[in-house]
Amino acid sequence: MSTVTADQTVIKRYVVKEVWKDYEVTLEVNHARLTPEVATMINSFWSDHKSRLQITNGDVVKAVIRLFGQTMIRLMLSEGGSSFSIDTGKRDPFGQPGPVWTEDLHEEEGWGGSIKGDPYGFCGIRVIAADVEAPGFDDVELAEVGQ
Repeated sequence: MSTVTADQTVIKRYVVKEVWKDYEVTLEVNHARLTPEVATMINSFWSDHKSRLQITNGDVVKAVIRLFGQTMIRLMLSEGGSSFSIDTGKRDPFGQPGPVWTEDLHEEEGWGGSIKGDPYGFCGIRVIAADVEAPGFDDVELAEVGQ
């Protein structure tokens, strides 16, 4: 007998990576919420929507998941980065930042907003882990260049 509920079968995890700098976010997607219709609405809101569809072989749901991940990485970098792992239920003195990051992005224009008591918001996506570290002082070099 299976202990998987119907709701759990529509929840899937994805990793969106920026391979050159090793940035990555782990996303959880509620596919009952992020339907092709909702994904089309979100993807069409943003410029360059046709290019995203072409890159994902016409899969608008994958295009929106990838766009959410890319946008989340950019948002995290603008705030100095973030690194946290999947919530295991163990108490963390600083709390799990995933819900805060997720709500910040849900409330950005084009993502449909948050839904009270629902971590997936209108778009059906939430961030559950991230490794997005802004460059530190040791990561950059200084070189004088000619005029």
